[in-house]
Amino acid sequence: MTTERAPTELRSRKNAGAAPRTTLATVVVSIVGVGAAFAVVWSLLTSIAGRSSLPQEPEVGSAPSAGASAPSGLVHASVVSATDATAADSVWFLLDGRGRRVHRFDETGALLESFAGPGEGPGELSSPTAITVHRDAVAVADRGVVRLYDFAGGPVADRRLAFDGCLAPRTIWIESVSRGLLLLVQCASPLRGVVARVFLASDDGDVRLVASRSPAGRGFVADLGFVPVMSAHPDGFVFGDANAECLDVFAVPAQPVAAEASRSVCHDWLRRLPVSGRSAKAVEDRLRDAAGAVGARVIVPRRLPPFDRVFALADGRLVYRVPTPAPDEEAVDAGLFRLALRGEGERELALPIPAASTVFVSDNSVLAVWETLDGVRVAVFPTGVS
Repeated sequence: MTTERAPTELRSRKNAGAAPRTTLATVVVSIVGVGAAFAVVWSLLTSIAGRSSLPQEPEVGSAPSAGASAPSGLVHASVVSATDATAADSVWFLLDGRGRRVHRFDETGALLESFAGPGEGPGELSSPTAITVHRDAVAVADRGVVRLYDFAGGPVADRRLAFDGCLAPRTIWIESVSRGLLLLVQCASPLRGVVARVFLASDDGDVRLVASRSPAGRGFVADLGFVPVMSAHPDGFVFGDANAECLDVFAVPAQPVAAEASRSVCHDWLRRLPVSGRSAKAVEDRLRDAAGAVGARVIVPRRLPPFDRVFALADGRLVYRVPTPAPDEEAVDAGLFRLALRGEGERELALPIPAASTVFVSDNSVLAVWETLDGVRVAVFPTGVS
């Protein structure tokens, strides 16, 4: 996979000249450390890159700028974080990873109830990372387990999954498709660093690999420009690297074979925010020890990938969650995101949703979240897509 960027390659020189004793366990721990730090690094990069003086307003559409104040959504003291979200009809289920709970909101953004909670017992969450609605249940990825709840929050079942050939798996996203659950999983590879794989978990318990992506280039690298994304799609699922020019659309295979891409959807019309040298230095400081433990190269891109998540609508159109500039140097809510899709003439069309700390999209509505000094503020908007 190729990219058009001039990366900055950083190598730890700790204990230069020595011959460190490296074991597979050391490699895996270091890779996992790099992967786990990615969310923090992405936030750091978007926060600093967003302060660029380059004009970043969308060319088409009427979305408010990042400097617009948050709308009159409600602050919820019980919500600690917004890790992921999914919708069923007019109800949103927000996964609170740090609080290890699920919060249910109605179409006005009012909190209806919360369920799950921290722990290791039935229905409890230890390290949840992703959520989706699957048939008549809410499915939460929690390490190597998918925990199922009814829509009222009652625990239904726990499904333990085994991802063959995947060291230290970490589920990034989970999606419901007709043949089961699709899981986008980060895997540790002693030869390639952090790689991304899509597994299909059928309702009968079978788990199989259907697609995979690795960072560009050769060798053991931690490429911070490698941003794997996935979404369920009317034709199956869309999957790829946000830093590439296109994503691939796959049909979900009926047989135990790898999925084949039927076509590509390109996003080269999306602009990219620059990454400053100051940001690259901050990334180096955070990841030096993890990379240096096994002599890995850390690649910091000169420009951010144009988005960090993609959502497919029922008609097949893709909505992209893109970083947007911070309003000024004193902004508390730096590193905001907005939504965009492809307009006529391959131009960016902004959805009329205020920029927020994070946003999630369904066919009918958008859940927007602001993490402020006053707490977590939540609001629901219509998508505004005709």
